Amino acid sequence: MPVSGGPLLLAGTGFAMLVWTWGAWSDPLVDFGRELYVPWRLAEGEGLYTDIAWFNGPLSQHWNALLFHAFGPGLSVLVWSNVLVLVTCLVMLYGLIHRLSDRLTATVAGMVFLLVFAFGQYVGIGNYNWITPYSHELTHGLALSLGVLVALERWRRTGSTVFAVLGGVALGLCFLTKVEPFLAGAAAGAVMMSPAIRAREVRALLAFFGGALIPIVASALLLGAHETLGAWPSVLAGGVAELPFYQAGAGLDQPRARLVEMLVWSGFWLAALALPLAAGWLGRDTAGPGPPLAAASIALLALAALGDRVPWLDALRPLPLATLVAGAGLVISGRRGGWSPRTVTGLAFAALALVLLLKMLLRARAAHYGFALVMPASLLVVTALVGWLPRWLDGRGLRGEMFRACMLALLAFVALEHISVTSAWMSRKTEVVGTGRDTFRSDVRGVFVNHAVEYLAASDARTVAVLPEGVQINYLARVPNPTPYVNFMPPEEILFGDAAWVEAFRQAPPDVILIVPKDTSEYGRGSFGSGYGRALAAWVAAEYVPERAIRVDGLTFEIVILVRRRPVDMEDP
Repeated sequence: MPVSGGPLLLAGTGFAMLVWTWGAWSDPLVDFGRELYVPWRLAEGEGLYTDIAWFNGPLSQHWNALLFHAFGPGLSVLVWSNVLVLVTCLVMLYGLIHRLSDRLTATVAGMVFLLVFAFGQYVGIGNYNWITPYSHELTHGLALSLGVLVALERWRRTGSTVFAVLGGVALGLCFLTKVEPFLAGAAAGAVMMSPAIRAREVRALLAFFGGALIPIVASALLLGAHETLGAWPSVLAGGVAELPFYQAGAGLDQPRARLVEMLVWSGFWLAALALPLAAGWLGRDTAGPGPPLAAASIALLALAALGDRVPWLDALRPLPLATLVAGAGLVISGRRGGWSPRTVTGLAFAALALVLLLKMLLRARAAHYGFALVMPASLLVVTALVGWLPRWLDGRGLRGEMFRACMLALLAFVALEHISVTSAWMSRKTEVVGTGRDTFRSDVRGVFVNHAVEYLAASDARTVAVLPEGVQINYLARVPNPTPYVNFMPPEEILFGDAAWVEAFRQAPPDVILIVPKDTSEYGRGSFGSGYGRALAAWVAAEYVPERAIRVDGLTFEIVILVRRRPVDMEDP
């Protein structure tokens, strides 16, 4: 493959992955329905934070609502918008890594992004991908944090203040999304601006910080200070992050065991790297493509021999350590050889990656939030293994091409292992949910969602609430929830309170309530109505009666339909 064909290869790979996974990205009940419902209601004239209780920044939901205003509501509208976000990130990452290393390395990093992170599904719930993300604030925010880095890298190369302003604007917009990408973008921006701080380049500093204030001030004037702060009050108040679900996601539930796991995997990777290093030393006097091809073939055979005996989905555990090592290497390089724009940019990329890893510090993985939070660190390590280390070996008389060939084989194998897991989950998505522009593929739960939507279409219900979650049904049926609340899960109870839920239902009781089974044991609160949400569940039991249940033969899953009690029901013992 000619190195110049990298962008074409990436375009072909992205198109193939899009076609292969088409319509199978989102979950029928969890998370992404919220990402459809909220902009639909905003497009209908409701207000974020007033008519809709929200806990992230305002930018993403208003952007999606603008799209719904322009093109009409539809899953496909957000899909194509998110494809554009994905392509933008891919272009930025390719250009950034190309300047940090070379075109081949940028192409390999782009392939890892597309094959492992952009479209993958590694758990039963969808939504952890770049096409239907569980939170647009995360993907939009990460795109903007990369924009900070790319704009400031351009400023360092050209000296044009315009790019310093653009970097600041990107950071200010990022502030209006989610805390994690903003902190990552701020860390990258601080590293990139550090030479300007030392040199007291006042004009550049004013351009950057002034640019950052533009979106924040504009949001405060248009929406108010509370809306502009978005997620910050809830993050600073704590509570949600202490739930077992988030503790387990970060590996903090069993820190000693997770740290041991990280160290074991680090030992595995060090042993795995020793063989390519030995190949580079043994092949130092060789020439031609034969030896690298032979080394790659041997590496693939060794990996294939390990096969399923290695839990490859856990292979990214050492990423925090690897990111620290890469950052330390860049610091050493800067102190010895001078702080070139390339070194500063690489260090800024490492800072961005490390901050994003904090939420998954002891349990880094491509699954779950890793599709976004772990991706930059993974690509930084790819850059080191495919670009920087081979070049360093060449400078010391070894044949870096031998090492690079083994690394390419390793990355290809790990990517294929992730693709095989995605394929297994995709094979379960045999049901078609929704109609027209809202059509998507689902597992068997989609049958229940379709039946619920059909029931609402045939009824005279003008409002419906789905407990504890499943607002996708509201969106697909185009029947709103009369209360401000979208989900009724343990995190939302911490943020808004059970008493506030009850008061909202008293003020605007839904015509119909759907009870969807949900295992919330991972939050450590028990199930809805017994472990949490007890006051709301008691109110519902007093005010509503079961009308029917949506069942499918052979399955224990069911959706119970509740309607308001009639006067005669009130008299029943």
